[in-house]
Parts: sequence; structure tokens; C-alpha cells
Amino acid sequence: MAGRNPLLGLLLLTGTIASPVAADETSTAPVRLTTDQLDLVFALDGASPVVWRACHPSCAQADGASGTSVRFTGAGDPPQARLGLRGPGPAVDLQRLRFTAVVTEEARARRVTFQSDLPGARVRLVKSFEVSREGYEVVMTVRLLGPDAAAFMTDRRLQVELEAGHDLLPPPAAGFAALLERVQRVVVADGRVRVLGADGGDLVSLRAGGWAGVRSRFWAILLRPDGAAALAPRPGGGIALVSDTSDALSWRYTFYSGPLEPMLFSGLWSWLRALSLALLSLLRGLTAIVGDPGVAIIALAVSVKILLLPLAAVAERLQEQVNTTQARLQPGIDAINAAHRGEERTRRTVALYREQGVHPLYTLKSLFGFLIQIPVFIAVFDMLAEDFDLYRVSFLWIQDLSRPDALLRLPVCVPFFGCYLNLLPFLMSSASLAALLRFRSATLTPSLIRRQRRNLIGMTVLFFLLFYTFPAGMVLYWTSTNSFQLVIQEMGRLRRPRRPGVGPG
Repeated sequence: MAGRNPLLGLLLLTGTIASPVAADETSTAPVRLTTDQLDLVFALDGASPVVWRACHPSCAQADGASGTSVRFTGAGDPPQARLGLRGPGPAVDLQRLRFTAVVTEEARARRVTFQSDLPGARVRLVKSFEVSREGYEVVMTVRLLGPDAAAFMTDRRLQVELEAGHDLLPPPAAGFAALLERVQRVVVADGRVRVLGADGGDLVSLRAGGWAGVRSRFWAILLRPDGAAALAPRPGGGIALVSDTSDALSWRYTFYSGPLEPMLFSGLWSWLRALSLALLSLLRGLTAIVGDPGVAIIALAVSVKILLLPLAAVAERLQEQVNTTQARLQPGIDAINAAHRGEERTRRTVALYREQGVHPLYTLKSLFGFLIQIPVFIAVFDMLAEDFDLYRVSFLWIQDLSRPDALLRLPVCVPFFGCYLNLLPFLMSSASLAALLRFRSATLTPSLIRRQRRNLIGMTVLFFLLFYTFPAGMVLYWTSTNSFQLVIQEMGRLRRPRRPGVGPG
């Protein structure tokens, strides 16, 4: 019959694509919507998600221990995306309403629609959640229907609350690593990310197309209204978004709940962010080739070191010029220091510089050689800090490349250093000291050699303290860089004839 009636056939086909699959108005069981990346459970009381889980690359892989997941809402957390009404008139607790639910399957999404009548008014609240089958977006629509709806919403505005669940809170971190492990309230608009104050006192307008929400180091849950809205002051780890339009009867919001990819390196300048993204692409390409993120980090360190060889050659040439000038000036400076004090010493030193044709700030040449490489260092640092592919990934004895390597648990926790012995910082510093002690210079005098060696050993200790509590992926990169520098240095020594003088560069 459908074959003889095209209209009836079209209606039947439409019914197979989008058809209600659950419409039990007497059921008390929660409603669950699952896709490859998202798992949401809704309570009929309040019609809000009481479980909101995101997975990478999929929930099946996360459950099989080959992926990762986070609960933005779970046991002990308040429901997510709670609705409220702001304005005059008697308060209505929308979370206490009892809803009925209908689940609809569509080609690209799964949808649940909730309905409930507001007490004391001929108004029906209809709220639906549409979960994309691919990706991390959820669309929520809210409508008020009925003859009293317009009067009920006079001078009232809809508020949506977004929470930071306990699972989003970072694990305890020692030392400088605590700077990375933070949960922040953010506004994302016009390609920029603004971090809101922790006291919740910010009053921020959000234009259409802007996002607001909560982020951790690797995950984010964000909310974007279709129209303009404002962030209401709210203490705690979540946000409250209030519609700018009063008397409205329908609203639409889009949630993003997943890895931090859309906000990667948002705190950097645009050109530095582009460099970080390029390095991230290189690391992921190397991972695809070698098949292991840890080996790929080592390969990245070698690749970046090779790419920086021209800049390193410039820095080495500038340092050699400074060393030559220092060696030429040092005898005169030593004589002046031995014979004079105070203002006379300064006057004679300046006269010596003038006589030798040397600018008093000539040592900044070597600093310039270092500064031209700093952008790459910053880009690598941020890239390894926010690379989601290192999250809970093991390598050798390291259980998680996004955390310190934690070789052994210490008998007692040490302030700043934490409760674990991290091996990688010792390996990193050892490679740096070996390169320092093995370096040879033909220009420096013995006293300058000792002075420069003390300075560089001090820098090595400083970097050890800085990196001791940093994620293992970062420390592995710098360990590989220092080790490769030592190899290059030794190969250069084999090619050069032996020269008198020993000193660090």
C-alpha cells in the first residue's frame, strides 16, 4: 500500500528516522542518553542531568581502559544545567517539578523531551536535550506554553546554572606543578579567553556566540546561549547565566563538554599559539609514525634541536665573542680591582672599556643569543602542558606522562617536592651538567672558567627545582634535549683538533 501511495510511504520513512522510543508517563526511572563520546542520565524530578560523562576517544574505549573519561556531574554533585527564574512574583522551584519524558531517535542525534505543568498557572514547561551522535555538543531548548505563559514571564528572566563536578577537580600537585592543575571559570568570546575571579563577583555580559563555563587542565564544559546573556555573580566553581531578554517564552543553549581542544593555548599571543599548534601537529605526526607518545616526545626534542641549529649557531657565535672580549679585559679589570676601590675603581673600569673600544653592556650579546630561542621554549612548554594525548598515558616506568614520573613513594612527604621521588629531573640535570663539564673553550681564562661554571651550575640547580614537580612529558623532553646537546657537543669535539683551555659555554 505504501508503494502505491507516495505520501504514506514518506510518512512511514519519516517515522523510522525520528520516532518516540520511550513515552511512559508513569515511569520513575531516570532517562539515559548515550553516544560514543557522551553519557547523560536525567532525573524526572527537575529534568536535569544527574550524570554527565564525557569520554575520549569513546566511552567504549574508556570503559576498556584504552581511553579516558570525566564526569562533569556524578555522585555527590548537584544536577547540571539547572533552570531558575529571576524576577518579581512568587518563586517557582523548577527543580522540584515532576516531568514526563519522551525519547526520540534521530539520524544525527538522540533527543529527550520533558514536560511539566507549573503549579498555580496555566503554563507548561517543555525542556528538551539533543545529544549529537558524534562529538561533544548538547543542545538544550526551553519553552513555556499555555494561555498564562506571557503574563507569567513578565519582567522575568531565565537562569541556567553550570557546575564544576568533583571529577573535574585536579589531583593534588606539589611545587610549581600546582600552577598547571587548576579549575577556572572562563568566558570565551571573539577568539579570546577571559579567566573570571574565584570569588564569583564578576558581572560579565555575554554576546550571542560567546561561551562561558568551567575548564580544567584537559577538560571543559561550556555553555553558549543563542541570544545575549549575562553572568550573574555566583560564588563557587560554577557559573549562572541569565538571559538578557525579559518576557521571552523560548530559549536555546548549546553545551560543549569534552577535551579542551577548542581552547588550546588560549593564553598565548596569536603567533605564539600558532607555533604551539604547529609543534602539537608535529608531535602527533611523530606519534603516528613511532606508535608511542613517549618515544614521540624524544623524537620531537631531537627534531626541534635540529631545526634550531641555525639559531644555536648564532647564539654560540655571540657567546664566543663575549668570551673573547672578557678574556681580553680580565687582566686589566683584575689589576684595577686589586689597586682601587669605590668610585675610583668604577672610573678606571669605564676608562678601560673606552680604551679597548668595548661597550659596558657587551655581555648582553650572549643574552640575545638565548632570547631568540625563548619563543620555541615557551611554545613547547605550553604544548606539552595541554596536550590531551599525554593524559594518563604511560611510558617506561612513568604511569602518566601528564603527571610527575613518581618512581618511588617517599617515607614522608617533603614540602614543595611532594611525596614521591621523581627520577627524570635527576636525569635531566645530569645530562645538563655533563654537557657543561665537557664543554671546551679556547678563549676563557681559568678564573673566568670557574666563574662561568659556577653560574651555569647555579642555573642547572634552578631548573632542577623548577622542573622537579612538572609533568613527566615536559621533563622527558628537556632530558632528551640536554642529552642530544651532549651528543652534538661530543661529535663536534671529535671533529675539532684539541685546543688548550677548558671551560663551560
